[in-house]
Amino acid sequence: MKQVICCVDPTIPLLAEALQPVARVHCIPGAELSSAVLKRLHCHALLVRSSTRVNAELLTGTSVRFVGSASSGIDHIAIEELQAMGIAVAHTPGCNANAVAEYVIIALLMWALLWKHPLSSIRLGIVGFGHIGRRVAHYAHRLGVHVYVNDPPLARQGFSFPEWVTYVPGLPELCAICSALTLHVPLTHNGPDATWHLVDTEELNLLGPNSLIIQTSRGGVLNESALERTLEYKPLSIALDVWEQEPLVNRTLALRALLATPHIAGHTWQARVRCSQTLAHRFAEWAEVELSDAPFIEALADIPPPPAVPWDDPEALLHLLQQRRRLHEDSQALRAWSSLPVAGQRQAFRSFRESYPRRYETLTLLEFSSPPRGQPGQ
Repeated sequence: MKQVICCVDPTIPLLAEALQPVARVHCIPGAELSSAVLKRLHCHALLVRSSTRVNAELLTGTSVRFVGSASSGIDHIAIEELQAMGIAVAHTPGCNANAVAEYVIIALLMWALLWKHPLSSIRLGIVGFGHIGRRVAHYAHRLGVHVYVNDPPLARQGFSFPEWVTYVPGLPELCAICSALTLHVPLTHNGPDATWHLVDTEELNLLGPNSLIIQTSRGGVLNESALERTLEYKPLSIALDVWEQEPLVNRTLALRALLATPHIAGHTWQARVRCSQTLAHRFAEWAEVELSDAPFIEALADIPPPPAVPWDDPEALLHLLQQRRRLHEDSQALRAWSSLPVAGQRQAFRSFRESYPRRYETLTLLEFSSPPRGQPGQ
């Protein structure tokens, strides 16, 4: 194959560096990307983030034959349109699963300590048992939390859920049972398992007072207007990382939330490097070239280790997680610019994500002094 010309979003860490030995690389920010740019540069491969929408309108008349996204979801890519054009599509599911799971655990611990809920009394409902949902379940179980799961498509496949998971076939039933609910499904609008406004007025009405809702999936899975109405007569705790009108945020909900962040739950340094590495591999397979993993290996090796914290000390664990993730600072920043005019919000949201500082995952690196009572060590 002749040398491939790539257009790469420069905010995807290390990707341009990794591809330069095997391709001609142009670094084009998502905000500057257009069909005219792709035509002028004669790009064969386009590598983007989830904030860049890719469809036939963008790619018609260009030389692009491969689109890769450093993201777990691909609702920003018009898959059917690209497939009809013979364009290969790749993304990086699972690479940020641990980062998002940690966000959920931080929100859960914040809520539990605020309301003085013993972890063993919490019934956590997980909607979606994919990469992220399973990591959340694993950590919650180790904390002594009771884990309930709803995932009809997976259940229909005959999936065998862990023995410590209680499967609940109906979402309304799950909401009635659980004291905390976390969402981990893709955004889909059609079919029997459509997730647009999956959590709506009915589900919110079934949640008990002071229950916790954690939304890190995709904006639109949770009906924000219904949530606003529910909060007028029932107290609920909320943690929101994604927004229905993203990059615009719901200021009313942001001011009420324990955490209100601009779609950065999966933006740890480890997750960003893993996404870049996986995307580089997908590109190499398509282009039939060999790449060196050295930049990624070096980046992952140069991470400050956390101090040891016992698994059964939620206050110490939360303190450590907050130190390394600093989500409270992200929430303060979002609330500060959520009152800006539309153009200002859009710019602030985009700039915050593109310049996001290095934040480090913790749970997979910790050497816990002891497992929680009644559970085996790992």
